[in-house]
Amino acid sequence: MAVLAAISAGQHQRLEEIRARCPEVGMVTVYRALDLFTGLGIVRRLDLGQGPRYELAEDHHHHLVCEDCGSVKEFERCPVDLQSLSRVGGDFEVRAHSLELYGRCSDCR
Repeated sequence: MAVLAAISAGQHQRLEEIRARCPEVGMVTVYRALDLFTGLGIVRRLDLGQGPRYELAEDHHHHLVCEDCGSVKEFERCPVDLQSLSRVGGDFEVRAHSLELYGRCSDCR
């Protein structure tokens, strides 16, 4: 539960950040817990560059990722029209999607 509490304490956390929030838990246990929670759909693993990040899988949202400093911001309004994807993909059934947009944040411009 300490690992889950650590993940709950912030968004888009790197492994080191999660580990720092629960130093009483061994690194192998943190890895195993992350694998378990990801497999159960409780936690989302994000591959946003500079190593994986983790967040609770509470709501559907997308990410703006700064290529310079690595900051990540969320946005909810989805520009993807899932209805039109079914026409493009033929008989492919879309169950889920994620969208990450990369650029430079206002602090890095």
